[in-house]
Amino acid sequence: MNRFPHSLRWLLFLIFVGVLFAQVISPVAQGRAQDSDASKKIGRPLPDLSSRIAQNRLSSALYVAGDLFKDRILLVGERGLILQSKDRGQSFAQVSSPTRRLLSDVLLRSDGVAFAVGHESTILRSKDADATWEAVHHDPEQDLALFSIADAGAGKLVAVGAFGLILTSSDDGLTWEQGLVSEDGPHLYSVKSHKEGLVTVGEFGSLYSSSDQGKSWKQLPTPYEGTLFDILIMKDRWILMGLRGNLWEGNVSRWKKISVPTDATLFGGALLTDDTVIVVGAEGVSLLRSPTSGEWTSLEVREADRRLLSEPLPLLDDSVLGLGEKGYRFILGHGGSPLKAGEQR
Repeated sequence: MNRFPHSLRWLLFLIFVGVLFAQVISPVAQGRAQDSDASKKIGRPLPDLSSRIAQNRLSSALYVAGDLFKDRILLVGERGLILQSKDRGQSFAQVSSPTRRLLSDVLLRSDGVAFAVGHESTILRSKDADATWEAVHHDPEQDLALFSIADAGAGKLVAVGAFGLILTSSDDGLTWEQGLVSEDGPHLYSVKSHKEGLVTVGEFGSLYSSSDQGKSWKQLPTPYEGTLFDILIMKDRWILMGLRGNLWEGNVSRWKKISVPTDATLFGGALLTDDTVIVVGAEGVSLLRSPTSGEWTSLEVREADRRLLSEPLPLLDDSVLGLGEKGYRFILGHGGSPLKAGEQR
């Protein structure tokens, strides 16, 4: 059964065959098949250690997600890759991780505890400011991918993934319990915490909320029946983003479709300190929402930068790292794309 949207398959398929937007094979099945082929060639299972990448190739590997606290930045991506910066992104070094599975999200807390999630229900935990990592959950038999993780507070965490998979922990990530968001089992691509609990989005326009740290979920009205890849929580509104340039702004009682100058799939968004919103997607698309006028504009994309962007990562000075298909690069600030005339931040 293959229900992964073709646009997300682009991102995950890149790890193995280097092409965009595969039409047939799901990311979970593809990752499993590649590991199986590699095992046959070497006569034993793949080592439970991330691949080492040459220093001059670190910036061009596939990165799916990132997080930061003060001067520290973490990026995660292909084949268990974890990248660490201690100087606000001026330099990066690879950190050893106990997996070669794709890592799709990372969480770095102020107390130095960090988590990363990925394929085969892999969950990694670090207790020493991301210097060393251990696998606290891994289920290769189910072969289900985890796509996102959120901290619900008081030692409670929630991870979401393929076919409605929900994993919850009440002991600060040491052990995990499995559940489903619903019997329909839509793929869930993003989970976020907010003042009233948790919210997750995904396939079929799925929008669910939880007020009990992920133990139970309530389906909310949704403005769109296609796949949603991310939700951005703001003070007075939520922003949804998904397939074919679908961008929605509002709340559960009222949604407004935002007209944007692109039909590229939108994968991730972030909020800057001045309330500017940035959303990124396929073809190098980067959209900005002005905090004063509320208008959406598009950053100019150079031909060389037409690559899939999975997530924007704002740094402390509001410069933004774009993560995705061809590594990381600044898309705002530090030599990134300048704002067009008349745009505000």
